[in-house]
Amino acid sequence: MMQQATFFGQSEPQQPPPAGRIRLVVYGSPYAQPRQQHRIVKTKDGREFVANYTSRKDPVQQFKADIKRAAEEHGLPPVLLEGPVVLECRFYLPRPNRLMRKKDPEGVVWHTSVPDLDNLYKAVKDSLKGVVWRDDSQVVGYGPNHGKWYHEKSGRPRTEIAIWEV
Repeated sequence: MMQQATFFGQSEPQQPPPAGRIRLVVYGSPYAQPRQQHRIVKTKDGREFVANYTSRKDPVQQFKADIKRAAEEHGLPPVLLEGPVVLECRFYLPRPNRLMRKKDPEGVVWHTSVPDLDNLYKAVKDSLKGVVWRDDSQVVGYGPNHGKWYHEKSGRPRTEIAIWEV
């Protein structure tokens, strides 16, 4: 029997939102931050060093750009958040056809395979660095309603982000 995350059927969290909360919704498939790729770079004077990078063609780049654009369009505070913050993300991934049958639940269903939740969070935290907060080390918690699900039958893939200072 498949478990349905019924408490998350609505787009609002169970607990009342804290005052001063920033809330963003980014439509499109969420992508996890991939592992860094490495290459050896040789300088003109013959020294070598290892450069770490994420490919420009990786779909996570567009996902991060969409998050950044949504944050900028939101009308953020004039200064970056400096203190500890809580980041709550709800990732709604594309629902496979095997979960679109009549007998399957209408609402969201837990997503228990790759991508990992922590790698999805890394992409969000990287995209908001320098836009909402100074550094992603300021994130001290993930909120009570975070997770990853397949979207509702009538819904679409998206990422819901809430940020507040503590």
